[in-house]
Amino acid sequence: MKKNSITLLTALALTTSVLGQTPGPNQAAVDTLTKDVALAVFANQKGDKASEIVDQLSTCGGGCDVVSIIRGVGGWDAVGVKMQELGRLKSTAPFQTMSPSEANAAIRREFTQFYAKYKADKNYGQPLSADVQTQIFAKIDRMLPPAPADQPAAPVAGQPASGETEQVAGSSEDVNIDGAAIRMSQLERAVNEEKENRIWMIILSGIAGLLVGAGVVYFLMYRALKQEVDRLIQDNRQLSRDLDFARRPKPANEPRHPQADNRKQPDTYRSPQPPTPAVAAATIESTPPPVAPVNIRSGTPSAGVPNSTEPVPIVPVEPASVPTQSQVQPIAPVAASVRNEVFYFPPPDPNGQFDNAHQAETLSPESAYRFSTTAPDSATFRFEAEPGRVARFLTYRNYMIEPACDSENSYSSQFTRIVNRRDGEAVLENGAWRVKTKALIRYE
Repeated sequence: MKKNSITLLTALALTTSVLGQTPGPNQAAVDTLTKDVALAVFANQKGDKASEIVDQLSTCGGGCDVVSIIRGVGGWDAVGVKMQELGRLKSTAPFQTMSPSEANAAIRREFTQFYAKYKADKNYGQPLSADVQTQIFAKIDRMLPPAPADQPAAPVAGQPASGETEQVAGSSEDVNIDGAAIRMSQLERAVNEEKENRIWMIILSGIAGLLVGAGVVYFLMYRALKQEVDRLIQDNRQLSRDLDFARRPKPANEPRHPQADNRKQPDTYRSPQPPTPAVAAATIESTPPPVAPVNIRSGTPSAGVPNSTEPVPIVPVEPASVPTQSQVQPIAPVAASVRNEVFYFPPPDPNGQFDNAHQAETLSPESAYRFSTTAPDSATFRFEAEPGRVARFLTYRNYMIEPACDSENSYSSQFTRIVNRRDGEAVLENGAWRVKTKALIRYE
């Protein structure tokens, strides 16, 4: 009895194993659905592995394991998981015992749910178009005949009516997905991608050209700005050196008076004046009487000359009155003439003192003020500079103009020249000229 029981259990196990290895029509229909969906998906992909998967799926016969092929090639495990999800229906016991029409309806429902879940993904939404779905369901209908006309099957995912789907399916019974159609689809897709790549290359080339042009413009502007900044820095350094030199203490020297030019001075020699009567009388009294000349041969005085032995009568002379000091008119001194000298100075230091080391007889690029002497120790001055240097003086007006000038109006960046309204006054102190009264200017 025991031996019979063991034999019976072994036969039952073998029968179950054979039945499990041989899939039924319902399971074969699910494998066909999974295989066609995988072919449609990988036909829309690029790469060597995708092409290899398409080749293996196209050559494998019915009942091939799609998931095993995808995992064997590798690189597309995510698609393999979704194909396993689509084929899970065949593993359920109720599906294996369903009639062909019920199994057909179950497969349509499963695919509809799968498409609704992943149609937003471009890897599934675009490849699984309405035409592809119609072709797949046509195969399923041949393997599992659908229900009669009074029991319509489930509609195709994305189709509006079930009657239209059955009509299309009935007219497409002889349509199959072959390798040539897949290759044509791949070629068309490659051509479209090449066009898109060319368009993107044109766009990127245009963007690169714009960037290069902008870089060149930026470089030119940067170089011009750098030159301007370097020039301003150089001017600022020169101004700082001048200011430091002006702030150095000056030795206290005695005022230097200009030497008079005798060639240009008036003749101060006075011609001799005739003597006064008193001086003449005194001169006569002190003069001895003339002696008559004696003739040497005869020893007698010459004719017409009185003899020295005879007395000469003396005529008394009254002394003339000597004029008093109040009656003598003083001689007015002749004033020395002063030359009107003209010379030029650069801007003074903040205290209004000019540096004699930079005095020039003619207008130079560094000159800013024209001096005209009115006395040995006083002069008038006014702003006077070369036209090309006025802009620099306006830029640094706080150091070059304001120490020696007052302005009638406020400065604005639109002003380009300086107009003198009143001359200033300067005095010579300790050998250096200093501003006594500022000049008046106007910005225009």
